[in-house]
Amino acid sequence: MRYILDTNIILHIVRNSPVWQKTKSKYNLGFVENKLFISIVTYAEIKSLARQLHWGQSKIKQLEHVLSSFAILYINNKIAWHYIEIDVYSQGKDKQNPLPNKMSSRNMGKNDLWIAATTKFIQAELITTDNDFIHLNNTFFKVHII
Repeated sequence: MRYILDTNIILHIVRNSPVWQKTKSKYNLGFVENKLFISIVTYAEIKSLARQLHWGQSKIKQLEHVLSSFAILYINNKIAWHYIEIDVYSQGKDKQNPLPNKMSSRNMGKNDLWIAATTKFIQAELITTDNDFIHLNNTFFKVHII
């Protein structure tokens, strides 16, 4: 199985939180057959957050160790196409693929759009702790909310 980890999951990994322990166990993330990826957007977001929160050297070192264990996926023109597709869908303006009844359009954050587009591109499932991607669940990829 392929998984993309949202930025909030990386934060839990660095903290070695109970949320991370539960997630790792539930999805067997320590096993070789499960491939873990992050978007370059997640890489930039977590590094920016570390600087904004003035993390110390020890925590930065832990972050670097965590980031080195993932394949980092860079944005390309095919991922950009998925960004457009997901943005148009999320805005409720895709005539070929309309939002389900009773679902209203939503503005996704630009970083979330890139993470979603990357997930779609590599045909992975997304693991997150928030509901920002829930409207994409089973339409573009599987969303696992912890």
